[in-house]
Amino acid sequence: MTLSDASSERTRVYVLQSRQPLTTDPAHAFPADRYDVVVVTDGTAQEVLREDVQAGPVTVVRAARDEWDSVVTSMPPDAVEIVTNDEYCVAACARLRDVVGLPRRHPTNVDGYLDKVVMKCHLAAAGVPVPQAVALDPVVVAARDTAERAVSTLGLPVVAKPRREANSRGVEMLEDAGAVQAWLARHDGEPGWELEAFVSGDLGHVNAIVRDGRVEPVQAGRYLGPLLGVGEGRALGGWTVPAGSEWAARAHALNRAVVDVLGTDGDFVVHTEFVARPDGRLVVLETAARAPGAGVSELALVHAGVQLEIANLRLQAGLPVPVPEPSGRQACWLWLPVPPGRRWDAARDGARAAELGVDVRVRQVGREGNDGASAAVGASVVLVNDAPGGLARTVDAVLNEPWFRAHAV
Repeated sequence: MTLSDASSERTRVYVLQSRQPLTTDPAHAFPADRYDVVVVTDGTAQEVLREDVQAGPVTVVRAARDEWDSVVTSMPPDAVEIVTNDEYCVAACARLRDVVGLPRRHPTNVDGYLDKVVMKCHLAAAGVPVPQAVALDPVVVAARDTAERAVSTLGLPVVAKPRREANSRGVEMLEDAGAVQAWLARHDGEPGWELEAFVSGDLGHVNAIVRDGRVEPVQAGRYLGPLLGVGEGRALGGWTVPAGSEWAARAHALNRAVVDVLGTDGDFVVHTEFVARPDGRLVVLETAARAPGAGVSELALVHAGVQLEIANLRLQAGLPVPVPEPSGRQACWLWLPVPPGRRWDAARDGARAAELGVDVRVRQVGREGNDGASAAVGASVVLVNDAPGGLARTVDAVLNEPWFRAHAV
């Protein structure tokens, strides 16, 4: 059954969530006058929405994974939808849709989008560039020859990654052979890990909508720097690149190749991260059959008229989503870390940000101070500038503004 926003029948939409919070109000995808949205989580109700999301009341049902079937089958199939934008719920969502009898919206070979080892094996076999990797199957073995084999195969540094995680969780850079051996000792006997060759270059991302076998380009962008290091006080961020640029064209071609290999069946958003090496070659790091996190979905709304998280949720429910169209506008997101013992001065720094026309969303750790042992994201910013080259100048100005830096508590 295909839903319609204009239908008079109310539909209950179950949004599955576990570890990745929603980055937008679900009512933006499913208006309250037509849908009853219930978030089903095996986490905590407080972590269903990212802290900076402004939303009305959200109905949340907490239940263990083995109870989700009974929760979602409590409604007749013709009055229910099941969706997710959580990496840790994609497989469960696909399975539950099958159980209820809803049309398949996720890729048939969903593991190709969830498991980094499976992903790289498929892409490498098709000639799509990926880093060389060593799968630690069936479990990590803390033997000297394991470390020696990894270093001789991959070189140094080595990147340790969980096979099925998101948001850089568990990722570590191992700079020398001693660090590799120490990492193996810490994870001895654990399943689900890989070691990967480090690829130097500029980090980028590319996003598209996949529906009816078509790949519709949305946006391509660059990251400010490595996606690790917030705990050490490094700011994270990224910005869009002009739709007509060579970078964008090559990124979209790479994304199309990735989806052609992993599967275009289904209706979903695809998000691919890659490295542009100094020699110009683009190397795929990972991909996901869901909308991206951080501020990337918001940038897509500015850049192409489509908010990616809203689009991904609606696509799964069979609802219409606009065709992405380049607006000519560029945007950037920044996450600002707060070191231990520091906070932002909302009165002083907020006033200065307002003078510059910058909307800073300060989180609790930014308002009340960081009493933890490492830096934490304390505020977020989305910047928009329509002038040629203006966005880069705006980003540079913000990074050097005194209010950007946290103050002692």
